[in-house]
Amino acid sequence: LFSFFAGAGFLDLGFETTGYFRTLFVNEFKESFNKIYRYSREKMGIAEPQYGHHIGDIAVWLKDKENNAQLHQWVSSSKNNLGYDLIGFIGGPPCPDFSVAGKNKGKEGDNGKLSQTYVDLICDVKPDFFVFENVKGLYRTAKHRAFFESLKQQLKKSGYVMSEQLINSIEFGAPQDRDRIILLGFKKNLSKVIKFKYSDGNL
Repeated sequence: LFSFFAGAGFLDLGFETTGYFRTLFVNEFKESFNKIYRYSREKMGIAEPQYGHHIGDIAVWLKDKENNAQLHQWVSSSKNNLGYDLIGFIGGPPCPDFSVAGKNKGKEGDNGKLSQTYVDLICDVKPDFFVFENVKGLYRTAKHRAFFESLKQQLKKSGYVMSEQLINSIEFGAPQDRDRIILLGFKKNLSKVIKFKYSDGNL
């Protein structure tokens, strides 16, 4: 896994505790969140990411040529040298600009723009699969839904098939009532191998 917008690492932890995934790369903008991430994994005995923790804007991995080349190299090396079968990008871009309880500026907001950056990065590096998580406002609010659909069209053109679902964390035993849209995508050639049920719908 290559984790973006990692925060305190709860999304990563969900994957890691299955026993099938290892986080190789972590990117987080706020150092305070990353300190929580590191401390918790040290206490849990989880190995440090192969390619380290990186504090800063996700955009550097897309727009800076040197960093972009490094990310491509890490993804390639993870398969060819480290022997991992699948490489996934996971992340939940900051959501206040799509939240009805937040700023509601949408794709033009400082946080809203990061959803586009994340999708651009996925389409550029082309991991085997990705997870995109956000608030239900991106999914159910009309003016934001059009943007969400455009992101999916972009991902489809890059060779991904997808499935989306609005879920509530309380359904999975978490002590909070929180709706989130989860978009999961695989490269189309892999979807048949793993029998991934995707929806053509608006895709």
